[in-house]
Formats: sequence, C-alpha cells, structure tokens
Amino acid sequence: MNIYIKRISYLFLSLILLLGACEAEESLKITTPDPEFVLDTPGISNILLNFDLPDNPAFTITWKDEINSSATYSVEMATDAEFTTPVVLGATEKNNFSMTVAAFNQVLSDVNIKSFADTGVYMRLNTGSVVSNTILFQVSKFAVNPPSITSPANGFSVVLMSANADDTALTLGWEDSEIAENSTVNVTYNVEMVIAGGDFNDATQIGTSNTMSFEVTHDALNDFVIAGGGKADVASDFDFRLKAVAKTASGDLTRTSEKITLSITAFKAPIPDNLFMVGSHNGWNNADASQQFFNDGNGVFSRVQKFDAGAEFKMIPETGKWDGDYGEDKNNPGKVVQDDEQNIKVANAGTYVIIVDFNTLSFKLSNIDNMFMVGAHNGWNNADASQQFNTSGNGVFVRMQTFSAGDEFKMLPNSGSWDGDWGENKETPKRLEQDNEQNIKVETAGTYMVTLDFNTLSFSMVEAPANLHLVGSPNGWDNATAPAFTKTADGVFEITQTLTATDEFKFLPVQGSWDNDWGESKKYAGMVVRDNENNVKSPGDGTYKITVDYNKGTITVQ
Repeated sequence: MNIYIKRISYLFLSLILLLGACEAEESLKITTPDPEFVLDTPGISNILLNFDLPDNPAFTITWKDEINSSATYSVEMATDAEFTTPVVLGATEKNNFSMTVAAFNQVLSDVNIKSFADTGVYMRLNTGSVVSNTILFQVSKFAVNPPSITSPANGFSVVLMSANADDTALTLGWEDSEIAENSTVNVTYNVEMVIAGGDFNDATQIGTSNTMSFEVTHDALNDFVIAGGGKADVASDFDFRLKAVAKTASGDLTRTSEKITLSITAFKAPIPDNLFMVGSHNGWNNADASQQFFNDGNGVFSRVQKFDAGAEFKMIPETGKWDGDYGEDKNNPGKVVQDDEQNIKVANAGTYVIIVDFNTLSFKLSNIDNMFMVGAHNGWNNADASQQFNTSGNGVFVRMQTFSAGDEFKMLPNSGSWDGDWGENKETPKRLEQDNEQNIKVETAGTYMVTLDFNTLSFSMVEAPANLHLVGSPNGWDNATAPAFTKTADGVFEITQTLTATDEFKFLPVQGSWDNDWGESKKYAGMVVRDNENNVKSPGDGTYKITVDYNKGTITVQ
C-alpha cells in the first residue's frame, strides 16, 4: 500500500515540474541586433598620393547598410569633423567606393589643400535622409598647380650697366599656392630665360632658389643676355619662367610657370686680348705659351688640339696666372663663364677645333680627325670616300680638285653623313662656318688646291700650276733660267738639285715671271703656299730631290 502511495506522489511531483517548465518557456524573450548603416574603419588610414601612379586607386572604402534598401550613396569629404563645407567625391549604389590617385589629388587641390604635408580628411556617406558615421584619413597630396611670377610686371625694362656690375639688376618674386611651411619635400625653383618667342627647351638657366624670390647682378645678367642672343646697347626682349622641381621618392615632379617678358639692354662684355688653353693634355701647365688661341679680332678665338678620351681643360687670359679663368657654365652646357665654372670635358679621343665666341659667351668642340669634300663635282655624293682631304694632324687640310664654273661644295667630317657639315660664313668671306653656313662657290673653272685651316677658321682656293720651275740662290735668282720640275703625277712635281747650306729658293709656274710665285708657309713648316710665303731654305750641303705635292700642300727636300 505504501508503495502505491509513493508512486502516486512521484507522479504528482513530476506533473507539477512539467507544468512549471511550460510556464517558464512561455516567459522567455529572444532579441535580434538593431539594423546598422556603418562605414567600415579602414585598415590603412594614411594615404600618400604618388604622381607616378595616377591611375592607381588612392583609397577604397566599404560599408554595410541594413537600413536603407536600394539606396544611392553620396560619398562626402571634408577637412573638419563637422563637415562644415562637405565636398562630394562621387555617388554609388554599391557598398564600396574607390577613387584614382589623379582624381583624388585634383579634388584636394580644388579645396586648396597644400602639397607634401599630412592633412586630415574626413569621409562619410549620405543617402539624402541618413548619414553614416565618419572615418578619418591622413593624406599627403602632390603639387599640381604651377607657381606664379608676381614681380616684376610683364614688360618691365632693365638697363644693365658695367659700372654697377656687382649690384642687383633684377629681382624676381613669385607665389606657390601648393606649398606650405609644413611641406616635407624641398622644392627648387629654377629660373630660366630665352630670347622672346624662343623655345624654352633651349633656355638658359640663370639661377636657382629655395625661397620665393631670386636676385641677379648686372654683370651676371649681362652675360646671360649676351649668351642668350641679346646685343650690346640694344634693348632685347627675353621671356622668363620658373621651373619648380620637387625631389620625391618617386622621382622629380616638375611644374612650370607662365612666362613673363622683360626688355633688357646689355652692355658690351669685356673680351680678353689673348686666350690660352690649359688642361690635362699639357699637365695643367698654365705657363705654356704654346697653347695660345688664334684671335680673329672680333671676339672669336679658335685653336686645334688633340685630346685623349676624358681630357679636361679651361681657358686663361694670361699665361702663368689662374686669375680670370674661363670654363663651362654648370647649368648651361656650351656657355662660357668665369665664376663657379667647371672644366670643359672631352668624351672621345681625337683632334678637335675649339671655338670660343665672346660675342655669345659660348664655346664649341668639333672633331676634325678627317674631312671630306662633297659638291656638284661629285654629284653631291656624301659617301664618296675618294674625296678625303690630306692632313698632317695640324688642323690644316688640303685637297686638289677640278671644278667647273659655278660649282658649289662643302666639307664633311664623316663620309656618308651630313652631320656637322662645314661651309662658308655668310657674312665673312673665306671663313669656315659649321652652323648656318652656305656652300662654297667656284666662280672660274680650273684645278684648285683647296686648303682648310681650322686653326684660323679660314679656307683658300688657289689654282694649282700646270708647270713648276725652281728659282733661287743656286741660279742667282734668275727667273729666266729657272730649271723646270718634272711632273710625276697630277699636282706632283720633282726636281734634283745640288744645294749649299745657305741656299734659298722658291717656285714659279711660268719661267721668266715672278707672278704667282710659291714658297713655304710662315706658320706651318713644310707646307707650300702662294701668298705671304717664305723662301725655302736648304737643309745643308748636298744633292737633294725636291718634291712639291699640291694634293697634300707639302714641300719635301730629301
């Protein structure tokens, strides 16, 4: 009986527990998260815009939106957390947004954010009715807008004076809206000038500045004006501009300003009376008077010199002194300066003519290892190697050539190429010119000995004789009994003659006439010339074969 009572009690207790459990189940509440509209925090919050990768993404932002269905998101940017003046970067219906480096950099420029400095930029999303949270980037942009010259005004005039050589002649001032005091990249402003209307690819760099101004003296600006094509005592217009160069990890970023045009009147630059070369080729011996340049009397100096590869040299106005030495402008190749100059460097070994022009404060090196003639006489065939001149390496080249009346020709340093061709100066007859030259014209038909003298930048054309006679002390200077040479080849004459040590002689084309007599060059021993010649001197007692070769322009006595 007790057993049944216990079982009934257990059953009753279980029923109570079951009913209680059901009641507890009915009172349990299950909750879910509120819907979100959240702009994700970026993993990288620093943005360094690289001008060298303009099409790369500058940034990508993502978000999740559980509130707005099929919304269009306007991506907004501001420089303050309150978004006082928001800028719309773009719109999308996706849950992400990207912008290229170039596009984002331009937006930053449009709102006058400075370059090369970290600037806080806030972003958010706006659906028109709901605004997301805000995220922050630290952005460093690159410069786009160029600097602007503020002074002097366009059209300003400057008159340069030698009496004020060391005084400031011109001050340029400018603004650069891209750069701030906290910019981390140094910007160098190169000041360039070129003759008005000229190509700035050929401009002269007259100086640099890391500030917002540049000054140049009367003396320095005068040199730049003369070197740039201006004339002394004449107002010349020059264009000026700035080239701003920022040195960045991605390379140089260059911006150029608009030009201004200034009128500048230069004074005549001083031209030295003499000029000498000194360099590695002569052991830097500044007392070596043999290194003198030829002075044409008009401010142009020339000299022929053989160099080894890598040779360097400069010029001095007086032997034995380094004072007032001239070299190459470090910023303007081919220009001559006296202050802060560098040595002139020769890349390749060879024989060169060096031309220094103080009218333009410039110099030029031209290789003259070889020289070839090309013209009407050979159908202007520049690959005709038979047209080579003869030379002994002293800067003088000789060739005998038959021309028709009206023929024209010029000279080439390399057979088969028109590069570096030489002709006649348009303003100075018989002067060699490599730039803006004209063809050499032959007026009268005949066979000529053509002589090029690069030491003096001159050339001559003298009709070669058909016959030759020797006159001098061996025959008592009697031109009527002058013995004839034997013609052994075109332009080559030989004679055997007994001489004493004191004998002298010269050559006549026609027996009995002193007209057009030939002798030895006063400047170049062993060379035959017709004008301003010396008598040929005997080398000593003996019998000699005397050879005159008009193909080479030489006299040999042996």
